[in-house]
Amino acid sequence: MSPDAPGDLARVAESLRNEIQRKSNTLKRVLEEQIKENARTADRRHRELTQRCDQADERLARTAEAQDELGRRIDEELGGARRAIERLTADVRVFEGRLLREQGVQPVDLDTVPDEWVRLVTQVREAEQIRSGILGEEARAGHRRLLREYADLRELTAQSRSCAFDASRRLAAARLGGRAFRQAARSYRTHRARFRERDALLRDQRTAVAVAEEELERDKQRREAYRQRRGDDAVADLTAHIRRRVKSAVESHAFFPAWFSIELAHRPAPGRSDEWVEAAAQLVLYRVTYQVTHGVQALGDAPEDGSYRAERYGTVRAALRRLAE
Repeated sequence: MSPDAPGDLARVAESLRNEIQRKSNTLKRVLEEQIKENARTADRRHRELTQRCDQADERLARTAEAQDELGRRIDEELGGARRAIERLTADVRVFEGRLLREQGVQPVDLDTVPDEWVRLVTQVREAEQIRSGILGEEARAGHRRLLREYADLRELTAQSRSCAFDASRRLAAARLGGRAFRQAARSYRTHRARFRERDALLRDQRTAVAVAEEELERDKQRREAYRQRRGDDAVADLTAHIRRRVKSAVESHAFFPAWFSIELAHRPAPGRSDEWVEAAAQLVLYRVTYQVTHGVQALGDAPEDGSYRAERYGTVRAALRRLAE
């Protein structure tokens, strides 16, 4: 082997390393540029897609607003048409009544209580007066919940007092500064603080608890009085009499008064006879019970919100609305 062979090999190896490093650097730069270009392309595509999505969102928002506006206009127009139809229907019914009156036809008297109903109507009115003072389920449940919570608090307060007493006895019997003494002192402070806190809550709630107890007692008395007067049975009996009277008037083609015809017309719609008669019976029952005599307003003026009569008013009004649908 030539003495220069190792040096030649070293030079060849070094040349190869340099060539590999140069190509590696070139490839790395090419890849970096390609990655940057791909990133720029992806970013540009992302901006374009985002812009297109924003434009689509704007178009959808405008479309939704247009649909909402169209819906509002349709609702307003339908509401106006419904009110116009209701006014026209009322006018037609009033005009029909006037024509019948001019022909000498007298409307059936649904407000006057027949002699044979007087006792039952009086019973219903008295029962409904009592019923108006009976608590609703929600109010009754609220009072009972308050009493239960108060009783639970009293029990917890008594437990705290007992625990504080026990801790004080252990504190008196323990050696001053000892472990048992420190534990008893901590227990005493804890239970005494709980007792004071709970006792203060008891004092704060006493007035409300007394009111709840009085309300529940009065409610119990009123429910018993309502039961003794057979309130539910009396209302059912009177409703049955009214229902028969309305059916008889329909069968005899009687002419109903204005306050009745404005709400229910003179005859039921096909297929809704039973529902019509029931709504009519509830309407007349309300007028008889609360002695409503208005010639046009079937239910008279709306009663005060929150009262039992307002609840009855709402029930009858809801039945009339369902019938008009």
